[in-house]
Amino acid sequence: MTLVALRDGDPRLAGPYVLLARLGEGGMGVVYLGEGPDGTRVAVKLIHHRMSADADFRRRFAREVAAARRVARFCTAPVLDADVEGETAYLVTEYVEGPNLEDVVRRSGPLKGSALDGLAASMAVALRAIHGAGVVHRDLKPANVLLSQVGPKVIDFGIARLADAEMSSAIVGTPAYMSPEQVSGSQVGSASDIFSWGSTVAFAAAGASPFGSGSVPTVLLRIVNDPPALHGLSGQLHDVVAAALLKTPADRPTAQEILDHLSTSIPLPVAPPDDTGGSAERAGPTRPPRSSSPGPAPAQAARVVDGRRKWVAGAAAVVVATAGVAAAFASQGQGVRDPTAKGTVDTPSPAASRTTAARNPLRAGKDVRFYAPPEPEADRQAKLWAEDRPKDAELMTKLAAIPYAIRLGKPEAGAKVKDAVTAAGQRDAVPVFLINRLPGSECGPAASADLAAYHDWIKGIAAQIGDARAAVILEPGSLARLPGTANCDPQGSSDQRYEDLRQAVQALKSNPNTAVYLDGGQDLWPGTEPMAERLIGASIDRADGFFVNTAGFQRTEKAVAYGKKLSACVAVRRATGRKDCPADVRADPAAMPHFVVDTGRNGQGSWAPARSYPDPQTWCNPPGRGVGDRPTTATGEELVDAYLWIARAGTSGGRCRRGTDGEKDPERGVVSPEAGEWWAELALERAQLADPPLR
Repeated sequence: MTLVALRDGDPRLAGPYVLLARLGEGGMGVVYLGEGPDGTRVAVKLIHHRMSADADFRRRFAREVAAARRVARFCTAPVLDADVEGETAYLVTEYVEGPNLEDVVRRSGPLKGSALDGLAASMAVALRAIHGAGVVHRDLKPANVLLSQVGPKVIDFGIARLADAEMSSAIVGTPAYMSPEQVSGSQVGSASDIFSWGSTVAFAAAGASPFGSGSVPTVLLRIVNDPPALHGLSGQLHDVVAAALLKTPADRPTAQEILDHLSTSIPLPVAPPDDTGGSAERAGPTRPPRSSSPGPAPAQAARVVDGRRKWVAGAAAVVVATAGVAAAFASQGQGVRDPTAKGTVDTPSPAASRTTAARNPLRAGKDVRFYAPPEPEADRQAKLWAEDRPKDAELMTKLAAIPYAIRLGKPEAGAKVKDAVTAAGQRDAVPVFLINRLPGSECGPAASADLAAYHDWIKGIAAQIGDARAAVILEPGSLARLPGTANCDPQGSSDQRYEDLRQAVQALKSNPNTAVYLDGGQDLWPGTEPMAERLIGASIDRADGFFVNTAGFQRTEKAVAYGKKLSACVAVRRATGRKDCPADVRADPAAMPHFVVDTGRNGQGSWAPARSYPDPQTWCNPPGRGVGDRPTTATGEELVDAYLWIARAGTSGGRCRRGTDGEKDPERGVVSPEAGEWWAELALERAQLADPPLR
């Protein structure tokens, strides 16, 4: 570890420990070289003040320290002491003298032979101890492996979590060594550390990450979709690293299974041929197991070999090369073949094998059951408040249980779609997806390359949904904030936006049971006639309808009234070719598009401030609002297909200054979190003011 002199602002003491030098700094705090009362050198991590001041964080920190104390000492830097009550929380671990793996490989080159084998085995022993204590490391990487005189040591449990605790959906970790489930924000368990183990061993063998370098989005896409590069690995170590880097967590070996494999000379079985009559590229050796090789007892050997056959078959599947986002999605489920991908197998396009007529799952003639996993932030908050704020925790639990629109805004959305579709099918329910990733969506132009990638991404989502029932809320704000119109970028093209939305609708509607709804804005923003013109421009007739109130807090009845007015305007304009929406012209009910209403935040209706502000920003974290009608298709309105929770109740609308100076929201007296961030007290307020009440 590199020692750096203390800075002027650094403390000199942490409890009874004298701080001597800086060892490093991370997201949670600064790590110092310290000296204990008995003269023992230790590593002291001081937690950042902004975290220490948070009571909820301190409670979590105390639980994590207790878990870390349970980890066996060998192959790790054990926890020696901690203070979770003082002014500044800190954690004390054994000081491991020695360089980290990343520095050694960068300076001296890749490891080989027994040095590499020993590293892999020692790291697996450390993970076995860590996981045995119920802890998930979550940031295993070369920089967190120290090469001490007594062997490799895995360090830094600063962002570890209890394995049985609820994981945040936020991405935590170092991009090049993350697991696919970390990238996608899915539940993270011990299998995620196994993936990071594989990436770290691959780095040690080759001097580079198995998923290459480049921008963070590029690397993350490779982790989710591409096979790893395993240069410098051979034999059994190659096989087990390939198994550890399988995309599906359940297919990876455990730490104990890794050790079992590395301690025997029994090779993994050969992957079977692929279905095309050729041979899939193998992740393991071609030689069969030797009967004379030492190994486990027959019964145990059968169990181990069966498990390894699954690993290698999975590894062979992921080394089939793919190119393009659409092909990457298709490789995880149904899809279309990317003609530029080498080694891919032709699969029918979603439309090619369809024999059923298209149908909207929200118009099934009964109250449809909706599915979404527990809202992660509300669910996590409920657990954090369970002991000290049981009533608030109960409300958060109820809030988390309401089905919401599953947001798809990141490149690596495939796993989230697949998981939701599968779980919904098992429950005879319908997932609702909110797609919010259109380039230039803040009413500006977009580069053609970005748009091409977006459409590949949409095709990938459609391929993942396949024949399953689903509803899609397509790009909120995309028509309300239209390029080339007032208050938007004058250089943007409305026609281009219309074409992009039409292409997206076409891709999603190639599935027989997918309903797609376009942006319908809200009452007075930007207005009924402009929105009708824009819906027609985006070919509303190709979609299932439109959605309203995603950016507003209008009560349900007001939102429904606006939706009916907009629907009638669309029908009249399409029938007559007129540019206005005269009230005395009757619309044909059969030609009126249906719509859905966002009721996730409208229980108390819109906000009218009592004070005068230069810019009231009535849409931005309005006080005194509550969640509204629960998601249902039993709306009692012919044109209203469903009430849905689209906008999340507990996410901030941004820094609301309301036209005043300073950072604080003058209405609330606090600095609001950035747009899209979780705000626990805001969520609690909206749960407390729910209308109808949460039950």
